Amino acid sequence: MDVRVTGYVRPRTLKLTWADGEFAGLEVRAKRCSLEMFLKLAPVIEGGIDTSTEEGRAEFVERFREFGGYLVSWNVEDEDGQAVPCTPDEFVAMDPAFAREILDQWAEAIAGVAAPLEQPSPAGEPSLVASLPMEPLSSSLAS
Repeated sequence: MDVRVTGYVRPRTLKLTWADGEFAGLEVRAKRCSLEMFLKLAPVIEGGIDTSTEEGRAEFVERFREFGGYLVSWNVEDEDGQAVPCTPDEFVAMDPAFAREILDQWAEAIAGVAAPLEQPSPAGEPSLVASLPMEPLSSSLAS
């Protein structure tokens, strides 16, 4: 008996959806990218491009435009209810929060890379678990 194992086919596109918040209802389909391209986009994802110079700003926009080429479709409409074309130029024409949100969610979906924390990151309260006594139990049990 010849047992044939089928190969794994990785989906070429990801479906990104937003259920709540400012972007509730947004759906974006985007292609996966190579590791090489992901590393090329990493400075944008991690916020590592210096945008205080003209060259830095140009590089930043170009990286966002390159990422826009990985977008396949979206359900974005303008104020008149007309579909906005899903193109790299339309992507970089969007407001910064919108573009950043899509890039961050794509990066999370493709590589598990969370968006950078807002700076400074607020400190949390001490964990109650850390304050629980951790002494060994007595070997004699009361009946």
